[in-house]
This record gives sequence, structure tokens and C-alpha cells, in this order.
Amino acid sequence: MNKKSLRSLLIVLLAGLMLAGCATGPRAESTPGISAGENQIFVSYLNYVYKIDPVTGKASWRFPDQSNIKQVFYAPALIDGESIYIGDFANDFLKINVTGIPTVEWAFTEAKGWYQGKAAKDGNLIIAPNSDRNIYAIDENSTLVWTHPGEFAYISEPLVVEDMVIVSSQDRKVEFLNKADGKTIREVALNGAVIAPPVYDSQTDSIYVGTLANEFVSIDRLSGEIVWRYDGGRTLGSIWSEPILVDGQVIFNDNTGKIISLSSETGHENWQFNAGGPMFAGLALVEGKGFVAALEDGTVTMYGMNQQAIWSRIVSGNVYTTPVVTENLILVGAIDGDNLVYAFDFQGQPVWTFNPER
Repeated sequence: MNKKSLRSLLIVLLAGLMLAGCATGPRAESTPGISAGENQIFVSYLNYVYKIDPVTGKASWRFPDQSNIKQVFYAPALIDGESIYIGDFANDFLKINVTGIPTVEWAFTEAKGWYQGKAAKDGNLIIAPNSDRNIYAIDENSTLVWTHPGEFAYISEPLVVEDMVIVSSQDRKVEFLNKADGKTIREVALNGAVIAPPVYDSQTDSIYVGTLANEFVSIDRLSGEIVWRYDGGRTLGSIWSEPILVDGQVIFNDNTGKIISLSSETGHENWQFNAGGPMFAGLALVEGKGFVAALEDGTVTMYGMNQQAIWSRIVSGNVYTTPVVTENLILVGAIDGDNLVYAFDFQGQPVWTFNPER
């Protein structure tokens, strides 16, 4: 796959565009970004960021107050106490105070592309991926600390582990960067583009990622060596989302709807089953109960760790983003349906829906 084809393939979240190129993927039209913290839910969609009451599902406020055609939000907000960090499609990265009426504390304006991936924060360092092929590290006063250039747009959330920043790359690799200056420590080459954020397992000191080339790998964090590689006997589909870690298992799904559990240490397959249809959203862990899977067609199912369905619901619209789990809710974002966000309790009962006012 050449770089030009891959560049047109991957998600850009511009309304009306379709993924194109050498692999089949989801529509990228108006996919909402959802973030949740303690008694806080934020939804990024089109011209606004909404703060949602977790009890009623009503919008407490929206930012900005008036729509600006140049300002479009799809990246999930990074919640940090009384503030959120979020980038828009007007190339601005904002720190917004969310107590009372939302106010912009500062704006970082040096990027030349839009922000699609969620930012990460470690100490006073905010690390923001951008479509202009750069990762920007900014301090809490909006001062640029370092810039890391790449070959493709960065669209997934960075992972920070000790002195490393680890990022997925569309250029068929995982990059390990020095947190202090953004310089490359190493690059681990893979067979295909990596879209989803990497996931870290402290028990094995390993990084797990899947690729669009139908493979799932474990990478030793310190050496960069590939510990094991899984392709399901060449039956694995492409991987668009991050895995979950549960009791020595790494569990993930491919785009065909297969859900697979592997030993996190050896990569040995524990089990697999098919959820029943195309699935680009990842799995959401519900501690002590199981995990939630959302098919493209809006079928949302909670499974126990015995792989048996506990309950299943259908939401109106298509689902392409991983559900978000709070202390007592499962939040499912959808497009082209009746509502933008659906909230369920852990027993599968509908709690509320959210749809922005026109």
C-alpha cells in the first residue's frame, strides 16, 4: 500500500466523506467524540462541545455559545479537573474551564491541521496529535515544549508510560518517543497501518496493538522486540480499535465481528466467537460484569467473561466508536440515527438519550 492510497483511506471525520483506498472501513460522517469523568460527560459534535448531565442526559451548556462554521469538534475531550483540553478542525487546541459558563483559558494555534485524536496528559505536559503530521507537546501555560514530525496524520490518542510517549502510526509502525524532548527512541515496524491507540500492560511491560493488515501484536516496551504476533491462521480481519485487558487476557475484535481472547504473555488463543456483524468500535470493559460490544448496525450487547450474552439492545443509527463506561452508565455514540448518544445502565435498561438541539 503506497502512502497516497493510505492517506486517502484513513478516517478524517469530515462530514460526507467516505473512507477509501485499499481497505474497507466505516463512514466517517459526524462521528461524536465522548468523554466521561467523575459526574461529567462531554460530547464533541459538529460545531459544539456539550456538557451532559449524567442523570438526565440534558445539555448543561454548549461551547461555543454561537455556532462558528470554521470551528468543528470531533475529538474526545481530555478531562482534567475543572478544565478540558480539546482540539478543533480550525487548527486550534483549547483549554476550557468548564465550571459555570465555559471560558477559554488559552488557545494553542501553531498547528496547521485539525485535531481528531484525544490528547494525553502527564504531569504538566499535554500531548496532542494533529493531522498536519506532527505531535505537539504543550505545557499548562500553552507554551510549546516540543514537536515530533511524522509522515502521516496522527489521529489516535498517545500513550504515556514513564519516560516514553508511545504513538500509533499510519506509516505501519509504533513509535516510541522520549517524553522530555519528543525525539524518537525507536520505531517498531508492522505489516499495516495502526489506527487505534496502543494499550499498555504493566504486568508484562508490553504494548498491544492491531493493524489494518490483519495482525495483532505484543511489543516489549523496553526493547521494542515483538514478543508474539497473532493472525488467527490468516482468518483475522483488520483491527480498528484498542483491546481490553482482563485477568491475564488481552481481548479485542476485528472488523468482521470476531471477538478474540489471547494470553497476554504468550499470545495463545483462549477463545473466540463471532458477534454477528461488522464491528469497527472497540470493546468496553464493565468491571466485575463483562464487556460491551457494539456492531456497526447499532446492536449493543453485554457479554459475560464466559462469552455468553447477558443482554442485547439495538440503537438507531450506526456505531463506529467504542462505548464509554462510567460508574453506572454505558454510553453509545451513533450517527445517522434518531439520537447522537444512548445511555444504558449495566442491566441494559435505557436511561436517557441525547440529541443536540437544531
